[in-house]
Amino acid sequence: MSPSRKSRRSPLMGNHQRSWIWGRHAVLEALRAARWNPTEVRWSDDLPRETADEVARLAARLGIPAPHEPAERLRELCKSREHQGLIARMPAYPYLDAREFLEAMPASPCLLVLDSIQDAFNFGAMLRCAEVFGVDAVVVGAAGQCDVTSQVVRSSAGAAHHVPIVRCESFTEFLRELAARGVRVVAASEKAEQSLDCADFRGPTALVIGNEGEGIAPERLALCDETVSIPQRGRVGSLNAAVAAGVLLYEVARQRAAAKHS
Repeated sequence: MSPSRKSRRSPLMGNHQRSWIWGRHAVLEALRAARWNPTEVRWSDDLPRETADEVARLAARLGIPAPHEPAERLRELCKSREHQGLIARMPAYPYLDAREFLEAMPASPCLLVLDSIQDAFNFGAMLRCAEVFGVDAVVVGAAGQCDVTSQVVRSSAGAAHHVPIVRCESFTEFLRELAARGVRVVAASEKAEQSLDCADFRGPTALVIGNEGEGIAPERLALCDETVSIPQRGRVGSLNAAVAAGVLLYEVARQRAAAKHS
């Protein structure tokens, strides 16, 4: 499925300064994935020759300008000394259209639904977890949700270039559509009495994780089939959203892998 080319935002990922991503891993993953293509790439002598050759080859294949620049010029553009000799200017992120995704959704999907995640570090870490554990798509809302930014890309360790991200206008309608298509919607809540290892994630599953401070909105929680919690033994009251996502997705992946081999 190709990403929707329609954007409600400017052609770039934010203003001039905020449209840059930097670091070898983040930029190389953008070029390798070829899903969210930079409008231009710039590199300096800080970049190893082998990496510079790969950048040149990938940029040429995608038709992207990749001029050589002094390292100081890269710092001026991205406002960071941690560019590692490689930066890329990004267009607005190509979110998938919710309706298009539902029509082409896999028969037994594993989805991560994020209800108003606002911290870029958390969002990026969740994308990284989603990619590691084989999630088919991450679903976010059009309002109250952190956008895909340079910080999100860096926090995701490049996973933002590989995991499809669906943006829907109405979570209520989307969750109802999932239920109508046989997808079990499971909410993560520290208040749930059922432990995650007692839930059945082997079939079509959508795991919902709520806002860092407020959790899952009541009207969305009401649409979930069940709630699960992560067993905890320590003195700290709860895990942060990104860590919780990693633990929960591991259990989902474990059960689904076991089902395939049974």
